[in-house]
Amino acid sequence: MFSFGFIVLGVFMLFSLAILGTLALGGILAAPWVPLWQNDVRRLLTIAGAKQGELVCDLGAGDGRVIITAAKEFGCRAIGFEIALLPYLVCRTRICLAGKSRQVKLKYTNFFTADLSDADVICAFLTPRAMEKLKTKFEKEAKPGCRILSYAFAIPGWEPDLVDKPNEKTTVIYRYTR
Repeated sequence: MFSFGFIVLGVFMLFSLAILGTLALGGILAAPWVPLWQNDVRRLLTIAGAKQGELVCDLGAGDGRVIITAAKEFGCRAIGFEIALLPYLVCRTRICLAGKSRQVKLKYTNFFTADLSDADVICAFLTPRAMEKLKTKFEKEAKPGCRILSYAFAIPGWEPDLVDKPNEKTTVIYRYTR
């Protein structure tokens, strides 16, 4: 017969495997979890021209900084997509603590399969390989006037309508308008 301690250890090991496995999956599919500085989140949303009532989608929402700030400071509705379990749980908790459950939605799903056709703003901080894969999806799904913001990496083959890098210490942000 199994002891209670052995069962607890087994549950802990399974939970740890789920956390590490989904973090690895997220890193392989699109990018490892690297949170943005809060000043860069505000800069990203300002460059996007995010307006009250617009829908902001964050691909790889991480801990929710972009979607929560979009709702709290810009009055936007927001949807985040996250496939890694730990960032998803952190984000879900932060949305509840911020009191933004009505404005901010979080989906535990692969954003490559998500419908982005309603988005007014799409934000991404992903690897160049992921941006290459998303290019076709953006061409098919992004509605006219949608602003696509890419933090650090350009969308290969597209010409941005704005490139923002105010100084040597800031990371470049590319804005594309469909």
